[in-house]
Amino acid sequence: MITFRPLTAADFPMLTLWLAEPHVRKFVQKTPMSLEDVTAKYGPRVRGEQPLVCHVASDDGAPFGYLQAYRNRDWPDYAQVMGHDDGVSLDLHIGDPTLVGKGLGRAMLGGYVSGVALPHYAERRAYIAHDLDNAAALACSRSVGFRPLEQFLEDGEVKQLLRLEL
Repeated sequence: MITFRPLTAADFPMLTLWLAEPHVRKFVQKTPMSLEDVTAKYGPRVRGEQPLVCHVASDDGAPFGYLQAYRNRDWPDYAQVMGHDDGVSLDLHIGDPTLVGKGLGRAMLGGYVSGVALPHYAERRAYIAHDLDNAAALACSRSVGFRPLEQFLEDGEVKQLLRLEL
């Protein structure tokens, strides 16, 4: 059973390892991050200093993935880049490379969007963006009901934007 709990500072060593995994580096964290870098980036998030929520996904108590959600209007620069200021956006990855391709991404995303992210922000619309060549992520998002919208340019890379409406 997939469960979600808030990310804590105690998770930073695990998150640092996950962000160094080749499958995560390819699409999520393209530049290496030390534990100090992770602490600097994610510390304000776990302390509630930034307007987003971060969670660790576990399967039968074993952590395997990271997720975050944020209201688009709280991040106006990103909302302008993606072209939508309504709803929430989601970011996620499976950190444990031995669990990639086993259906956990679909279960994690589906459970999080309907059970955590949208209820937390009292929203009915969610967005997610993926690199065009990240076929697995695109298929995962589509499998839980996200539908492709337009493409947009983020940090010099073309992204496919998808939307889910409850």
